[in-house]
Amino acid sequence: MRYHLAWTIPAAAAALTAPFARGSDADGRAFAAAGRTLLSGDWSHAFANPSIQVGPLQLAVYGSIGRSTFALSIVLAVATALLVVAAAHAAGVRRPSLLAGAGLVAVAAGITRNAYEAGHPADALIPLVWVLAAADARRGRAVRAAVLVGLSAGFETWGILGIAVLVVAPRALPVAVATAVLLFAPFLLAGHFHSTHFVWLVDARSLVGHVVAPGTTFGWPLRVLQGGTALAAGALLMWRLRRSENAVWIVPAAVVAVRLLLDPLDSAYYFVGLATPALVGLALLASRSSRFAFTSGQSSSITEYHAESRRSPPRTIMCLRKTPSNVAGNAARAARERSFAASVLNSTRR
Repeated sequence: MRYHLAWTIPAAAAALTAPFARGSDADGRAFAAAGRTLLSGDWSHAFANPSIQVGPLQLAVYGSIGRSTFALSIVLAVATALLVVAAAHAAGVRRPSLLAGAGLVAVAAGITRNAYEAGHPADALIPLVWVLAAADARRGRAVRAAVLVGLSAGFETWGILGIAVLVVAPRALPVAVATAVLLFAPFLLAGHFHSTHFVWLVDARSLVGHVVAPGTTFGWPLRVLQGGTALAAGALLMWRLRRSENAVWIVPAAVVAVRLLLDPLDSAYYFVGLATPALVGLALLASRSSRFAFTSGQSSSITEYHAESRRSPPRTIMCLRKTPSNVAGNAARAARERSFAASVLNSTRR
């Protein structure tokens, strides 16, 4: 399979299936309204409603493309499929068939659909962006890794937890934080940023709901504690796995897992954040298995070849050819010399 088909086939499949499986877009309409405010002259009031718990980049997408739910569903589905392929490639998967397979699994498993429904595409996309950032950080591309993490916070604020993957590139940490701060600074300085006033109620089905009474308020101070715990766990794991190629997908999955364990809600769409890095990990495992099978096959062939070479052939046919010897050459030369001498003698007798 050609390399470009590994990208175009999943993207086309996602685009074709998105309009038929658009979901409910539960919070999307509220985000679209806030997005239109963001793109208007009253942009500073985009976060005046405390229920707007997404970043300015998501509001910009919903305020522009989101005017058409049909177009938005396709764009988000295609973006998710392409990000899955990009993350798998960054993790080390090189076979086009495996890259295309990862993208198609994302479509078949409903991951691309989940990016649209409920109006929270960040849950599917942000962990994939962290995979890209982790791969860049391990390869020494610190600035690009930092910018990716900072931009992910522009979709939802918890995207900043991706700095866990930057512990292998410490100089990237301030760049990531600065990028995120720059995205929110205009709204904070304008004085109409009220997202931090929102309060959640603990869901009885969540793990937290088994520790505290359901209905207990869960405000932003507890959100900071939740995020800090997930960040610490991810950073520690990244440092421990810094020499492993699996770190690029394990750490994003771990950060999401700890965050969900401490979340006061139990929304189904949250768990797609575990599925996307896990899909990258499966593609990487399949790639490694295929490489091992190939190299094992080569080694076996080479071993058999050398074993055959050591055996004595059952029959050896030797072809001997006549070669003139030095003696034969000297005798022929002597005969020519005698013939020449005789001719000269006969000519002098005339």
